[in-house]
Amino acid sequence: MAAPDVVDLARATRAVSTLLDGMKLSAHLYAVEPREGMWAVIVECATGSGWQRIELRAGPELLAAINGDAEARATLHTQWRAHLADCKYD
Repeated sequence: MAAPDVVDLARATRAVSTLLDGMKLSAHLYAVEPREGMWAVIVECATGSGWQRIELRAGPELLAAINGDAEARATLHTQWRAHLADCKYD
């Protein structure tokens, strides 16, 4: 991934928001940062015993997901749900 600019960061943040909203987490906070040629997605979510912090990674498929690539979106959804298994869901 080339060095992201402000537009890329905004698109990546929008993609993460869309993906996490689609997962129906009960309560969560998140941040998106460019890191080591990929996107670092830091998620804090409510669990049964408090909150947990998880760092996820995504490459160019993150921006592809927001551009309508259903396969990229489904792949990220599946991968992230596995890491967010302890989070509360609606």
